[in-house]
Amino acid sequence: MNPGAVNPDSVNSGAGDPLGPQVRGLFAALRHAGEPVAAGTAPFQCGEAGREQRGTRVRFMLRLAGERLVEVRYRAYGCPYTLAACEWLAGLLERGGRDTIGGPADWARQLGIPPAKLGRLLVVEDALRAALAAADKTVTNS
Repeated sequence: MNPGAVNPDSVNSGAGDPLGPQVRGLFAALRHAGEPVAAGTAPFQCGEAGREQRGTRVRFMLRLAGERLVEVRYRAYGCPYTLAACEWLAGLLERGGRDTIGGPADWARQLGIPPAKLGRLLVVEDALRAALAAADKTVTNS
């Protein structure tokens, strides 16, 4: 484990939990994490940002059916807040599309992420914007 990284198993999950219940719940069930496994379907449009050496790297992969977003996957290196935000965003995108996601300050408020982690959320935003731009380009060119 990297020095300074939070090990969620060592954090008290009761009252005073620094991660908070929503972040802990998302971090405990990363359903959208990992590479896509759907073979023979439309390709994924990708966007990534950050560097592991700086503590956060995120890659979003979006699969479209025509203009409709049908699947979101991500790979992320970062703290539990980063991974929880990626998971939350992937679920939002699959359920309601991009008009429902807001921005990093909204995500921090919604998930109870401390202001000190806003820089991590900006990396998440950059990766997501890059993936959405790639998806837009695909739709425009088809």
